[in-house]
Amino acid sequence: MTPIANDRGMVLLLVLVVVALLSALLSEFAFSTLVDLRLTETFRDTTRAEYLARGGITAGRMILQNDRNSYDAKNDPDELWSLGVQDYPLAEGTISVRIDDLDGRLLLNKLVDQQGNIDSVYRDRFVRLCEELALDDPEGLANALIDWLDPDHDREPGGAEDVDYLALNPPYEATDGPLSSIDELPLIAGFDAETVKRLSPFVTSFGSGTLNINTATPELLRSWDTDTVTAIEALLDRRSEEGPFKLLDEVRTTLGVDAFTAMNRNLDLAVASSYYLINSRGRVNDGVRSMQAIVKKTDDQLIWQKVN
Repeated sequence: MTPIANDRGMVLLLVLVVVALLSALLSEFAFSTLVDLRLTETFRDTTRAEYLARGGITAGRMILQNDRNSYDAKNDPDELWSLGVQDYPLAEGTISVRIDDLDGRLLLNKLVDQQGNIDSVYRDRFVRLCEELALDDPEGLANALIDWLDPDHDREPGGAEDVDYLALNPPYEATDGPLSSIDELPLIAGFDAETVKRLSPFVTSFGSGTLNINTATPELLRSWDTDTVTAIEALLDRRSEEGPFKLLDEVRTTLGVDAFTAMNRNLDLAVASSYYLINSRGRVNDGVRSMQAIVKKTDDQLIWQKVN
């Protein structure tokens, strides 16, 4: 082969190498651009979804403000707040809103009063609820919760104080005050993931301290007082067959005077509620954002809010 032919072959080889390198670079650039574009679209859709979720919280508050009847109940046609919204199309996305009544749950912060003393009535109610739910060591759970809530550093039997939590990895201290959220429960000794999962639908960190007879679960109603278990079944039957109680006098008639007096000895029964948990979720394409808010219906007060 002549030198010229050899030179032409080398040139061709170099051209092929350069073309291959440029193709690889172009493919990498195109892939990177596609990934960046996809991330940008996801960020855009997630941002839009968050605004939808925020709108859902606002809508939920408006629904509650328009609820002005004398009672509050679940799955009642007259109770718009209890019906919720599922994947409602809005602004190129969807929105879902669910509203739960918190006054139909046990208020955990009531286990310790404002002076830091144990409320034995609420403690017993919590223990009985744990027994209804077949949770392990209800007494230990109650004492650990009390230690978390009370301001002193004296450990209750089976409970835990700062010295116990500081020995963990990572270490932390007990709040020694009211729960700001149910999300704190996993931090408390004995409250493992399964216990928190089973307990959460029945308890709250915010509420009026009264129990809404219409929205309380059978487990919680049976836990409210030891002397009214039989009468509670009559109450549940009445609620199921005839619908919600609209007046507290109807509850007295159903339970009987003695059972009603025992159950309402602390004057903490009601047929209406003040505190609600609003769950809102916005979705735009693959972008999803959820928000939770606790509101006080009587004055539309935002108590607590979280973005997921």
